[in-house]
Amino acid sequence: MNEATERMFVSQDWITITLMIVLTLLLLNRIKYGERFYKLQYLLLNNTYINSYAKASPTIFNIFNIIFYAVATIIISFLVFVAHNLYKPDQTSYDFIFFLKIIFYVSIFIVVRIIIGFLIGILFEKEKDQQYFTFLKISYLGNFSLIILPFLAINFYFKSGVFSYILLIISVVLFLYYYILIIKNNQSLIFGRSFYFILYLCTLEIAPFAIIINILIT
Repeated sequence: MNEATERMFVSQDWITITLMIVLTLLLLNRIKYGERFYKLQYLLLNNTYINSYAKASPTIFNIFNIIFYAVATIIISFLVFVAHNLYKPDQTSYDFIFFLKIIFYVSIFIVVRIIIGFLIGILFEKEKDQQYFTFLKISYLGNFSLIILPFLAINFYFKSGVFSYILLIISVVLFLYYYILIIKNNQSLIFGRSFYFILYLCTLEIAPFAIIINILIT
């Protein structure tokens, strides 16, 4: 009985099921918000999506963004799982329970980021700026998820340590590129409020990632 339970947890079937859930969520968004979904796909190439929906109401808490937040949470959790599996392969061994632990921490990380972001916005009376930056991050996370998902599927079904490293490098490069785009496209907004932006960056971007990594590797 114990051997059967152990085999169930180390089986990769849960990866297939989780990826199917992600695809289902994306399909629902594609069906219900076809034009918006299409514009989000090309966010790296132009600002049509940002220009079209940055002032929409509600800007952040709508079904389209909530679904992409859920998808991004799963995608980022998978990336953390892949990174940890490279770092400590014997410890994770495709353990579903460990993946749930990662999702828990990533979910808390995202929720806390949103809450602290709004609190900082209120503290410095920059609620609109904070809401806009949150919208940008949701948008880029959605685009990131669409790009990375096929690479994740390839990584899990064509097991290769080299490809896992390539996947992680692509992910990091994309994240850095998104931040470059945010800075480039919002220079007047950012540099006009440099202290607020630096505080925001340190509080919501750097520190939480450091904490999560420290929790998972110790």
